[in-house]
Amino acid sequence: MIRHAHPSPDDQDRATFTDPQREAWDQPAPITPQQRVTWESNLAEVVVTNPCECGSCPSIGMRPVTRVDDESRDDTGGQGDFANRVILDGTVDGCMLLLFIDDDSPSYLELAPTDEEVFTEFPPPERILF
Repeated sequence: MIRHAHPSPDDQDRATFTDPQREAWDQPAPITPQQRVTWESNLAEVVVTNPCECGSCPSIGMRPVTRVDDESRDDTGGQGDFANRVILDGTVDGCMLLLFIDDDSPSYLELAPTDEEVFTEFPPPERILF
């Protein structure tokens, strides 16, 4: 999955931004093959720490095994003690997928429904569009 995702916002998203929004967002840097290798290798070092309880999605928060009890480590896609965050996105019919990577470690996988549909599990990888 990480091999095909791209950072958000992309050029198409930026075209809809207002001038202040454009000034506030830095253009996403292209993802390097080394970053992808690092992120994939770090997947083995994370555990699910915060399953979403909204009832509409299967989103999950993750933390590195070495920081499971570290409450300053964000696992909700919000603010945290990271120095660098990359957000990769993909879409599936009826929802979008966002993978938050903080300091080279996956921290949150969000499946956000775009309508009233309820998702109880993540879609199979072959259904994800990048």
